[in-house]
Amino acid sequence: MAFAIAEFASVRQERQLPYGPLGHLRPLDGLRGIAVMAVFLVHLYSPVFGGGGWGVDLFFVISGFLITKLLYEEYDRSQRVDLRGFYLRRLFRLQPAMLVLLAVVVIASFGAFSAVGGVVRRQALYTVLLSGNLFAIGEGSVARPVLGHTWSLGLEEQFYLVWPFLLVAIPAVAYGRPAQFLRGLAFVTIGMILFARVVVIGILDYPHWQSIPFFNIDGLAMGCMLAIYLHTTVGRAPRVRPWMLAIAVAIPAVDLFAASAYLGSDTYALRELLLRPAFAYIVFVVVTQPAYAPVTWLDNRLLIFLGKISYSLYLWHLPVFYYFTDERFPEVGRIELVLAKVAAALLAACGSFYFVEQPVLAW
Repeated sequence: MAFAIAEFASVRQERQLPYGPLGHLRPLDGLRGIAVMAVFLVHLYSPVFGGGGWGVDLFFVISGFLITKLLYEEYDRSQRVDLRGFYLRRLFRLQPAMLVLLAVVVIASFGAFSAVGGVVRRQALYTVLLSGNLFAIGEGSVARPVLGHTWSLGLEEQFYLVWPFLLVAIPAVAYGRPAQFLRGLAFVTIGMILFARVVVIGILDYPHWQSIPFFNIDGLAMGCMLAIYLHTTVGRAPRVRPWMLAIAVAIPAVDLFAASAYLGSDTYALRELLLRPAFAYIVFVVVTQPAYAPVTWLDNRLLIFLGKISYSLYLWHLPVFYYFTDERFPEVGRIELVLAKVAAALLAACGSFYFVEQPVLAW
């Protein structure tokens, strides 16, 4: 294995790859801004924005791409992946803001959130252990109005407990034979898609299949495979086809407003099998053609700002929305209440970003 790694390292120096170190791409921040806006809108007013849950799918694809690309770049620099450094970065990136949120909602569970206090406290325990997705498996179909969104963070972190180890365990394949590695990943991903939908849903009729670790990884896996492909392909990657980009953008755009009509009957989550590949193609275009006119539209101040605070906004928006309800403020008009939700969520997110996330990362 050592010989194979050394041989691969020498070959890598001679290759002329189409995409080197990624650096900071502002359009990707804009894409994150769109993702968090979609989630924000569906929770703000789902009758109109019923498909906004795809913001999580877009986050998954972006996350899988970025983390895998950075891991491959790290290997190029030093012929190793520092697992300790990787997990410390994840810890300091995610947990401080999460812990502040959980402290606030647990305190509120004895006051403003007391109507669902027991549920909030139990889910906070799941969430702090990076297993918010397991709440549905352990507790069943219990309403989760305050911390229900943390399922996606649990799924993501469980995936990243395994993914870097896989790259470290088989470097001669992961880095030395990327085409073979990609075929294997594609085979596993397709296998999980089929097993989840045919066996777990179709035969076992299990309602919480999406919360099972690694059964809902195709968005993350597509981002990972895109990163490996772009990082290891010699020569020119396929050119952008405007008609494909138009279809990829149209799928989530239509779904945002029309999903309410078919979500209830989409037993096998087939819409996700359209959305996630569409997002993978959009990320491909953003990364490979940052000067392409449609991509430059993502480089605007509002979307980039939302992208930067997207993690904190994702954390705080649902507890804020639960607090500002008609029952709690019956004398406040509907429009004023919506504006209060938006303002309070943005204020809480900015506070978390500037006074928790940024100082911790700087430290």
